[in-house]
Parts: sequence; structure tokens; C-alpha cells
Amino acid sequence: MLSIYRRHRKACKYGDDRVSKKCRCALWAKGSIEGRPYQKSLKTRSFERAEQIKRTIEDGLQAKEQPKGVTIKSALDGYVRESESRNLNPTTLKKYKFLQTALYDHSKKLGVSDLRSWTTETVRSYLATRKIGARSAQKEIERIRTFFGFCVTNGWIQINPAKPIKPPQVKTVPRIPFDEKEIQNILSKAKDDRELAFLFVLRHTGLRIGDASLLRTTQFSDNRIFLRTTKAGTPVSVVIPPQLVSLLKVIEPNGGYFFLWGESTNVHSVSNLWRKRIKAICKDLKITPDHPHRFRHSLAADLLTKGASVEDVAAILGNSPAIVIKHYSQWIKSRQDRLDKIVANTWEKPKLALVRK
Repeated sequence: MLSIYRRHRKACKYGDDRVSKKCRCALWAKGSIEGRPYQKSLKTRSFERAEQIKRTIEDGLQAKEQPKGVTIKSALDGYVRESESRNLNPTTLKKYKFLQTALYDHSKKLGVSDLRSWTTETVRSYLATRKIGARSAQKEIERIRTFFGFCVTNGWIQINPAKPIKPPQVKTVPRIPFDEKEIQNILSKAKDDRELAFLFVLRHTGLRIGDASLLRTTQFSDNRIFLRTTKAGTPVSVVIPPQLVSLLKVIEPNGGYFFLWGESTNVHSVSNLWRKRIKAICKDLKITPDHPHRFRHSLAADLLTKGASVEDVAAILGNSPAIVIKHYSQWIKSRQDRLDKIVANTWEKPKLALVRK
């Protein structure tokens, strides 16, 4: 086994501390490998990098035997190619490509190109540049871990430098549906049949705004909308009310789409335009939160409070039953009835018997 220590310069004021992290003197390893004495410079001043090299040596893989020429750029390129070959959702793939660019740019900024130069502190320094919320940071740390895990699997590095980093805690925000009055007020602000139809689609199908924004004419037949969700690829088939059927029949499609703005069929561009419009309506009506996803919550809550099973609601929304329970448990009527009965059972307490001595 090897131990790491600093070999201080004569002028170093921390010369008495062989494991000091306050100076930048060279780090060495001392001990034995397979019964033979070992004492060599690790050619680094970082304890984290020294620990990586030490583990490599102890595993019997001398640094000179490690794969050469594996740069952060080639590793990132390989990771993205691997992701593309898995036929991932375009939205997910876009996030991996963003990470590819961001990590490479950070490497250039630090002046490092070798993949093995990335330590836990390097990852932390990258995360410090990201001005994003806790939930987004949590997801980004997961993607970084996945990337370095890919590198470990390929034998390019020995340990995952992102593994020790703990993601920030995220407070779960309760799913708040619109009440019926809010929905009616929002519908009353529709400028035309097309806008009214879009709001009705959100209300009566529970589709995410991305799927609703790119609803095709081929996904509507008689009194039903049917499609595969963009996020999970799950099939959704839901009956719609006569009023919405009539509106969809009179709307003039744009390139085969009911609600397309302009010529772009990019899901982010189209959904963002509709999102801004709904937020503007909510702002005018002083409705908060103003997120259009509340229409989805409204349908889920409405179904569950009227006795629909968790499995049925999951099928309508294109979710799994576990997700429905996680996000909408407070609206499940059967569950609430059972809890009410349990609480009611505590009301009848046994009469106390007077014991005479």
C-alpha cells in the first residue's frame, strides 16, 4: 500500500506538515507494491490527482501503461456519438450536446486537454460557473456523472471525479391545478378559435405543451386525439368534447399542424411562443402560478377526485402509475376515503372503567 506525502521545498513555511493542503509543493508516494519498496514523485501538486495516480499504481497499472492521447474533446465526442446511436429523445440529446460544448470550453479556459486532468475540484470549478437553479444543477450533475462513468467504462480514467459531488437539495413544489373559475377566465381571453382550441386541448387532454403545440391533423380523428408523447414515447388516446371537435374542424392547419406559429417545427420554439401567450393571459388575470402545465394537473386532479383509478389516469396522461401517485396522491379519492375512515375510527374511544380500591 502507498501513502501520499508532500516533499516540501526548503523555503516552504509548511515544511513540518507532510500532508499540508495549504502549499503547492510536489506530492510523492511511498510504500510497497507487491512486496517491493516504492517511492516516486507523482508529478502533481493536487491531492485529488495524486489519489487517482496512487489508485492506478496500486491496481497494477503504471501511469505509462494508461491509454495515451485521450483528450477531453475526444472523450466528449465519443460520448455524444454513443448517445446518438441510442436513438435518444431529441430534447435529451440536445442537453448532452450542450454539456459537450460547455465542458470542452471550460477545459480550454483552464488550459488543460488531458481527460485525466479533470479532478473533483475541476468539476466543482465548472459547476461554479453555471448560474442555474437547484433542480437544473441536480440534473446537470447527473449528466456529468454519466459522462465520466462512460469514460471509466472505456478505461480512459480509473475513477469518476464527479461521483463525490453531492447535488443540491430540491424542494418539491406541490402540483397546483387551476380551479374551474380560473379556467373559465383563461378561456374567455382567447383571441380566436385557434387560441381557444389550443386552450381546450390543454384542458381536456392533459397533453404537455410541447405535444399540444405540434399537434398534427393526422393525430385527430372523429372525437379523439391520439399520439405518442415526445418526452417518453408513451401512447396516448383520449376522447375530446364536442366543442373542441368543432373548433378543430374549422381551424385552417399550417403545414399539417393545428397550432404551428410560422414555419418552424422546433418543439422548443413553438411551445415557448404558446407558453408566453398563456403567461400573458394569466398575468392579465392575476393568476399565479402561471405555468401552463397546471392544465395537466387540473385534468389529473379532476379525474382522481371523481373516482378514476390511478392506472386509468396514468394511461390518459401517458405516465406510469408510480408517477401519478407521486405527484397527485392528494387527489386520489379512494386513498382519501380510506384515510378518512382511518381517522374516523379514532373518534370512538373506549369508555374508561372506574376501578375501586
